[in-house]
Amino acid sequence: MTRRAALASLGPAGLAALALLAVLLAAGCSATRPPYRATVQSCFSFGVQAIRRHITVVTLPPACAGLSQQQVNTAVVRAIRAAVGPQPKASARQAAYRESRYLFHLAKTIRPPRAIVPAAGPAPKSSGWPLILGALAAWVTTAAAGSYLLAGLLRAFGSSLRSIWRDGRPGLTKIPPVIVGHFGLAIAGLGIWIGFAATGFTVLAWICVGLILPVAGLGMAALVGGGPETGAAGGKPDASKGPPVVAIALHGIFATATILLVLLAAIAA
Repeated sequence: MTRRAALASLGPAGLAALALLAVLLAAGCSATRPPYRATVQSCFSFGVQAIRRHITVVTLPPACAGLSQQQVNTAVVRAIRAAVGPQPKASARQAAYRESRYLFHLAKTIRPPRAIVPAAGPAPKSSGWPLILGALAAWVTTAAAGSYLLAGLLRAFGSSLRSIWRDGRPGLTKIPPVIVGHFGLAIAGLGIWIGFAATGFTVLAWICVGLILPVAGLGMAALVGGGPETGAAGGKPDASKGPPVVAIALHGIFATATILLVLLAAIAA
């Protein structure tokens, strides 16, 4: 029976079934295989075979392609351990060093990720910042009132810096030392407090606390017995040139507030 006669004997149904089978076979043959994806296991197996066959790997094989460097390093370490096998520690170390030359080019050092430095924000203000500014304002006001009182005292004594440097006549020598010490320590303490407000160094605040107490004591001593005793000609000074009571009272009030604020600000610093 010829091929044509055999096909004719199948009939229409047989021919249709045969055509469908041919289509399915063609589709199966033409279908592409899924792409090969390397895994740690495939890379490990390749490494074991390379060591056993003494093949030095110089390029990345398909069995390791697409893996991260950390995964490749893991596969290499596993392959070396498997090739070395259980041995004493010293022998295993030597064997591992000897076998690692075949996979030397696969393993690489992984750099640690660069640390992210957070952006520097504004420095947080101290909780005692209002106290610091309040103490500074009170201290400046107290110093201003004290300077006004000192200027009036100089006028009451009838002296001037110009006459002192010109002919050496007594001027500031008549001012009691308690007043000079009170004014000098107060100005020095104010300068240190400004430094504390600018830098935030707590030690400066406590230095001011240690200074302001002697300043207050000298101020009380100056108030009790530091006034002028004689005028420029040796007599009693003019009462109208004496320090006004209101200025003395304000100076004392602001001095008390300064002491309290400085102490609280130093504690809160």
